[in-house]
Amino acid sequence: MFEEKFVSFSPTPGLLDLVGLPILVDQSDFPGIHIAAQTLAEDFARVTKGPPPQLQVITFERDGINVEEPACIIVGSIEKSPLLQHLGKHGKVGMSNIRGKWESYTTTVVNDPFEGCRKALVIAGSDKRGAIFGAYSLSEQIGVSPWYWWADAVPQYHSEIYALPVTTTQGEPSVRFRGIFINDEAPALTCWVRENFGKYNVEFYKKVFELLLRLKANFLWPAMWPGYPNPGASFFTDDEENQKTAEEYGICISTSHHEPMQRMSNEWFAENAEGSWNWLTNKESITKFFDEGVQRAKGCESYFTLGMRGEYDKKMVTDDPAAVVREVIQTQRALIKEVHGSEDAVPQLLALYKEVQQQYESGRLEVPDDVTLLFADDNFGTIRRLPYGEESKRKGGAGIYYHFEYVGHPRSYKWTNSNSLGKTWHQLQEAHNRGAKQIWIFNVGDIKPLEIPLTFAMALACNIKSIKADDFAHFYSTMAEREFGNGLSLEIGAAMHEYDRLVSLRKHEHIEPSTFSLLHYNEAEHILRQWKELLNAAEAIHQKTSDTQRPSIFQLVLHPIKSSYIFIALQISLGRNQLYARQRRNYANTLAKQVLELFDADLTLSEEYHALLGGKWNHIMMQPHYGFGDTWHAPSRDMISGLCYVQGRQNSNPITGQMGVAVEGHEGVRPGRCNEESDRTHPSRRDLVPGLTLGSMTRYGPESRWFDVYTRGSPTIHWSASVPYSWLKLSATSGTLIPGEENAHVEVTVEWDQVPVEFNKEVLIDIQSAEGDFEQVHLPILGRKVPEDFSGFVEADGYISIPGPSCDFGSSYRILPEVGRSPIGAIALDPDSPHASSFLTYNTYFFSKPRSFEVLLYFNMTLNVDPSNLMKYDIQVDDELQSHRLVPQPKKDGELPEGWAEAVQDCVWVKKHPFSGNKVDPGRYTIRVQLKHSNLLLEKVVVDLGGVKESYLGPPTSFLQFVFGVSAASMDKTLLFDLLPQPTC
Repeated sequence: MFEEKFVSFSPTPGLLDLVGLPILVDQSDFPGIHIAAQTLAEDFARVTKGPPPQLQVITFERDGINVEEPACIIVGSIEKSPLLQHLGKHGKVGMSNIRGKWESYTTTVVNDPFEGCRKALVIAGSDKRGAIFGAYSLSEQIGVSPWYWWADAVPQYHSEIYALPVTTTQGEPSVRFRGIFINDEAPALTCWVRENFGKYNVEFYKKVFELLLRLKANFLWPAMWPGYPNPGASFFTDDEENQKTAEEYGICISTSHHEPMQRMSNEWFAENAEGSWNWLTNKESITKFFDEGVQRAKGCESYFTLGMRGEYDKKMVTDDPAAVVREVIQTQRALIKEVHGSEDAVPQLLALYKEVQQQYESGRLEVPDDVTLLFADDNFGTIRRLPYGEESKRKGGAGIYYHFEYVGHPRSYKWTNSNSLGKTWHQLQEAHNRGAKQIWIFNVGDIKPLEIPLTFAMALACNIKSIKADDFAHFYSTMAEREFGNGLSLEIGAAMHEYDRLVSLRKHEHIEPSTFSLLHYNEAEHILRQWKELLNAAEAIHQKTSDTQRPSIFQLVLHPIKSSYIFIALQISLGRNQLYARQRRNYANTLAKQVLELFDADLTLSEEYHALLGGKWNHIMMQPHYGFGDTWHAPSRDMISGLCYVQGRQNSNPITGQMGVAVEGHEGVRPGRCNEESDRTHPSRRDLVPGLTLGSMTRYGPESRWFDVYTRGSPTIHWSASVPYSWLKLSATSGTLIPGEENAHVEVTVEWDQVPVEFNKEVLIDIQSAEGDFEQVHLPILGRKVPEDFSGFVEADGYISIPGPSCDFGSSYRILPEVGRSPIGAIALDPDSPHASSFLTYNTYFFSKPRSFEVLLYFNMTLNVDPSNLMKYDIQVDDELQSHRLVPQPKKDGELPEGWAEAVQDCVWVKKHPFSGNKVDPGRYTIRVQLKHSNLLLEKVVVDLGGVKESYLGPPTSFLQFVFGVSAASMDKTLLFDLLPQPTC
């Protein structure tokens, strides 16, 4: 996707026209190269809409070849193709820059490559996969996406295709083995496979192998989940051709973290129904089982998984599991030596997954030096451990096992793509920087609908520098152009980009009706509005595209966005339904109906997916995703609960009245007054149920407050509202409320240029109805101003909220705009900086006079990856300095720290730091933070002066005052002005 171009579609004199040229491969070259060359021929036909060019398998002899072609395309490896070796020997193709390299290739146009041939485009690979990747690079550059079959990306039509007169070289990939784990594949993928292929046979795996090679991947953990009521997948026995064909295509086969020695767990339980997967009681049978795997894999490129876990991927039941695993590894190595001649004759890995990491870190699990240490994430995209010290020098190197989907605690996620690629980018960069670059294996569940994160991960695995921290837009637009052409690539790329930003807030399955605040900071409304705007953009794109492209646009753009919007809208509407019912609003019943409509729309959208292209993808989106309850496991069937109704035909009692008023920030409401007599007879009633006091308003934000007027009985309500000052504005001052219809939502704003600085009082907004109801909303208004020479963030509403990157910082830091829940991103240490870390400086102004206050630091969810260098930071307010560790010390080595289950769903660690207020008067405070590890990602700094309200994202960004010539933040001011509250004074 990011390789140098060597193809053009513009006719230029002297260029080699590739259309119709035969493709030559040598008879003695690898079978995988023959397969790739044949596929390349088919790709030319897909692009030109004509017949495929002829694939010619030639035999090169010393005197040349008996082929008469004026021009051709030559594909081969310099390892085994005599023709390529001849071209290199005679200086036709320069091979010194790829010779002996891993999976490298060069492309060049050669004049007179052999007698009878005037010109040729030569694709020369350093080895088998080098040549294969070169062939698929040509396929991609002529217009065939790696996702042409798996996502129905329509090949872009070209009648003319030319080879540019350039020599390109693609060197060694950044990661040696790169691939996927097909996992948790029931019910969706398994039902789809059974309907289309019968079982996980060679015809299915050919599709997988081809996709991997087109993505420049080379490694596979095959499907292995139980498939009730039928037996689960078993790569080696489902079809005897699977392993042989993987070898022919050029895919290195391994087995998952808990399936040792090229054996699948389903094989064991199929062959040993009465046998126990327990090394201590069934050692002889298990050893035989391992030996059969070693024997069967002989002659095929394999990466042997060592060790052992308990039955069904659980902990081993024994008093000393480390001792058992040591003995298991010794036995496994002995079997390898017996078959292959030495213990280190074939590549081997040990997956340090869950308790195996604990065993390793205890020092009681010795791992041979040639065995690759495969470190794991926490199953949610946060790497738990990376090599350090002597581990970095191991012969077998290190790798990572990384999840894009997961089934397990605290809650599974396997429905749709909910991965934050900004977070993924940072974690993969950390892994590569710290030497984990032997294997990257990604758990991709059903493969679909994880097309985008898989493409992203493989791009980085091939070239770790191909995607810049601040240029994800280029990745998305480039992918969009590859899949759909350049006509709408910017729009499509922007939609993909915004989707990634929104799913970075929280995974779908972790969202409940109460997740996003309905009362504070307009949080739920703001999030839903962003999803709705994105859906509008996606639907417009879908309408603009051609009929042939719409199935792919639906899969890659519209469905993920629309399904997410429906999901978020349902959860927020359900939460609002419950809130309104507690307030006895009639509109609660309307919301209940909307929730049910959204519930039906969710399934309808899945059915639309399954009906695409005559049912090609039937079942693939059938994963239930509503109704987890208190369990981590995905439900067997979608279900929603908690719908509330009020009795619409029943009037409210005379004391509370028929008109209700609710204000921002308060769940409860105070009863309305029906008449003056009831007020006199119940003089203390105003103190019974507080809740009609709005948060204060200042010229530093928020820009508005709101209250709702609604019905809570059967009569129609005619309401009106008034304010005591002309500069206090209401978005509506009267209206009619019909039971069951939408409430009146009234925004309150202030024209600050008319408010005196000394104004500091609570004003009353009168609300009454023609039917006799009366209420007063209390609104504190503070006219105060900060000094004109102050630059920094200003308190309003009892807090100051600052984006992490909005600070003065030195050259040791970098901004990561795609990381985290904020649209500005996060700030982190630059691992390439030679400078020691300095302090990040935040200038703030307090109006409050606190005896004490808290500073809250929001860090992206990361874990200690280096036991010798834990994540630490300092925080200082004026002269008071504190030092902290980000992550609590786990109770045992290798365990996850306390608070992880909450933080991993929130996607942040929120660390609270109390400070004493050392100023008698309001004034300026300087907050300074020093990060001491590159895995610390600071997203937000919040000063809680007693006003921070409960919400998911925390308070929105505070007002930032700039004074010319005085620096308040080193980041791009244009970006800040787009995101921060603007001056009203």
